[in-house]
Amino acid sequence: MKLVSMCLILFLSALLNQKLVALVCEGSEEGKKRVFWGDLHVHTAYSLDAYSFGTANSPADAYAFARGQELSTADGNTVKLDRPLDFTAVTDHAEWFDFMYLCTDPSMEDHPDCNNVRANASLENGLTLFRQYVNPSITQAKPAPLAKCVHDEINCKQAYLTQWERIQKQTNEAYDRCHFTTFIGYEWSATKNFRHTHRNVIFGSDTVPSEAFDYIRYPTLEQLFELLNSNCLAKEGCDVITIPHNTNMGDGMTFDVEQSSDRHLTLRSRIERLIEIHQEKGNSECLAPLGITDESDCNFEVRLTKQSLPKEKHDYTSAEWEQMRGSYARSLLTRGLAAYKRSGEQKRNPLKLGLIASSDGHTSTPGFVEEALWHGPVFGMGNLDRAASRRDWNPGGLVAIRAEENTRESLFAAMKRREVYATSGPRISLNFEAGFEELSCGTNNPEAQVPMGGEFSDGIPHFRVTANQDRIPLNEIEIIKGTLDDGLFIETVTSLWQGEKSTHCLLWYDDTFNKNEPTYWYVRVKESPSLRWFAYHCRRENRCEDFPDAEQQIRERAWSSPIWYLPDLSP
Repeated sequence: MKLVSMCLILFLSALLNQKLVALVCEGSEEGKKRVFWGDLHVHTAYSLDAYSFGTANSPADAYAFARGQELSTADGNTVKLDRPLDFTAVTDHAEWFDFMYLCTDPSMEDHPDCNNVRANASLENGLTLFRQYVNPSITQAKPAPLAKCVHDEINCKQAYLTQWERIQKQTNEAYDRCHFTTFIGYEWSATKNFRHTHRNVIFGSDTVPSEAFDYIRYPTLEQLFELLNSNCLAKEGCDVITIPHNTNMGDGMTFDVEQSSDRHLTLRSRIERLIEIHQEKGNSECLAPLGITDESDCNFEVRLTKQSLPKEKHDYTSAEWEQMRGSYARSLLTRGLAAYKRSGEQKRNPLKLGLIASSDGHTSTPGFVEEALWHGPVFGMGNLDRAASRRDWNPGGLVAIRAEENTRESLFAAMKRREVYATSGPRISLNFEAGFEELSCGTNNPEAQVPMGGEFSDGIPHFRVTANQDRIPLNEIEIIKGTLDDGLFIETVTSLWQGEKSTHCLLWYDDTFNKNEPTYWYVRVKESPSLRWFAYHCRRENRCEDFPDAEQQIRERAWSSPIWYLPDLSP
C-alpha cells in the first residue's frame, strides 16, 4: 500500500510539474521565442548604501517604476521609463536586512547608530555614513554585524527574517503573470579587503529558503553554494542561480577553479550559470594584456580599480594585471575550457557562463539606463560637480531573455539554459545560433540546432547572426572566439561587417575550427557613435568647458551569450 501511495504521489507531482511548465499566456506558441527586457540587479532603501545617500523608495516602488510609474529620486528629480520593463529582480544587500529593519522602516528604534543613519541619510552626508557603516561591515577579513546587532542578537535575527519575508511579499505581489515578472532575490556582498566578489542570488519561484544567506554570516563562496544546494530543493519547487558582477573590481578573486575541490566545481557548475559583464561600475567583458598598444577591442567603459580605489595601468605589476584580467568574462570563458579538459570523463565546465548586463542602480529605478537622462549614480548625484567625480561610471545596462512567454517559469528556464544576452542600455534585438548544415537568411530559414547559450559535442558548426537596431543604427558586428592550442589560451576577434544599417543577418563559417579542442564563440554588436551620459548632463547646464573631455562619444553595444563546442575528450 505504501508503494502504491508513493507511486501515486510521484505521478501527481509529475503532472503538476508538467502543468507548471506548460504555456499559459495568450498568444504564446511552443518553440516560438521572443525577447523580453529586464534588470536583475537593483537596490532600494532596504540597502544601507542606497539609504545612506537618501534613497527612500521600497522594493514595491521599484517594481512600480519598472512598469512605467513615476518615481522621485534622492536629488529631487521625478523620473519615468519611456519603455517599461518586462521583468525585474530587486537584489538588496542581505548583510543589512536586520539593521535596516530595526533602524528605518518600520521600527525606527532609538539607538545611536540608528539615529545617526536616519538623521544624516542624504546625498551630502552619504559618503560619511558609507565609511562609518558599509565599509567596516563587508570589507573586513572577518566581517561582523553592525553594533546594533552585536548587542541585540535575538531581536536582530527576527528582524533579519522579517525583512526577508517583506521582500518576498512585495516581490510576489508585483508579479503579474504574462505581463510583468518579478524574481525574488538578494545580493551576497563579499568585499573582503575591498575586493568585490559579489553575487546576486535569484530564485525561480516563490519557494525560497527561510533565510537569505549573507556574507557576514556566511563569508565564503563555498558556504553560499552549499547552503543554496541544501536549502533550495527542486523536489520542493525551489530553484536558484547566482550571478557574479563587477569582476572588474575583484582583483581576480573567487574564480580559482584551477585549485578548487571537485565538490565546489560541481556546485558552481550547477548554480552559477550567468555573469553580469556590464553595469554602472564598469564593463567586465575583457581587458587587454599589458604592452598592447591597440586597446580598441577592450576599451569600452573600462574602469580600473585596485582594492576598490581608482587606478591607472602603471599602478599594477605584471602579475597583478594578469590576475585581474583572468576574472574578466572573456578570460573566464577560456579558463573554463581548460577546466573542461582537466575534468576528463566528468565533462564539467565550471565557467560555462551566459552573458548579461543590468544597472546596479541604487535609486530604486530598474532599467533607468538612458544616457541622455541619467544624472550619475546615487554616490555622485545631486549636482554637476558631484556627478563629475563619478564620470568613469555609466548608466548600466539591460538583460535580454529569449523565451516563449513572460512568466517566471519560462524566463528562469531560459536563464538556466543561458539563452540570454547583454546590452549597455539600448534594446538591440540579437540572435546567435549554430547549425550543422549551411544556414540561410530569408523567409524560409532552416532551423538551427544550437541556440544562443547552447553547446554541441560533434559536427561542423555554421553560424547565423541576426541583429536589429534600437534607436541608433548598427555600425559593426563581430564574433569573438576562444579556444586552446596545446594548453595556450587563444582569443580572436573577427569583424563580420561594418557600415551603417538598421537590420542585418550574417552567415559565418569558422574555417579554423579544430574539433580536437573545446571552443566558444559569442557575438558583439556595436551601434554608431552617440554621446555619453556626462556630455548630455553638462550640455544641459552649459558647462562642458569646465570639464576636460566632457563631450565624449561611445558606441553602445550588445553581447550574445556564447555557443560552446565541448567534445568528448575521454581516453
